[in-house]
Amino acid sequence: MIELDEGHCRLILEEAPTAHLACVADGEPYVTPLSFVMIDGTCYLRTSEGRRLSALRQDPRVCVEVSRPTLGEGWESVVFWGVARLVDDLDTRAAVVAALIHKYREPVFSASITTVLPQEHPVIAIVPQRLSGRAAGGGFETNTRPGRL
Repeated sequence: MIELDEGHCRLILEEAPTAHLACVADGEPYVTPLSFVMIDGTCYLRTSEGRRLSALRQDPRVCVEVSRPTLGEGWESVVFWGVARLVDDLDTRAAVVAALIHKYREPVFSASITTVLPQEHPVIAIVPQRLSGRAAGGGFETNTRPGRL
């Protein structure tokens, strides 16, 4: 394994398309994939009513994981811990929706949609409190062996 520095971890968080959010739902671990965007060092996501949102309301402590492949069949992964909070500010919600639309570039959306969508689904903010990153190569070199091979 190779330890990644904070700057490289933040770059991965900016570029990766999908994250996995771990929380506690009904007393058991619960992990879900999600679309997200980083704005000024804060992770934002949108969700709808359901198990994930219910779990975040009961216990806002979360762990978020983002990974991506690297050249040579290796991977890079970033994990951070934080506390999820609902975003009430309409301007922030609109900025998050605009950033999500830009990141995922859905051509069906128009510029005016940012005035409508922020009200439809809750927006969640997570400020990373602890951050860790690691990488492993696709080969079996001593410093990049996956697991304990």
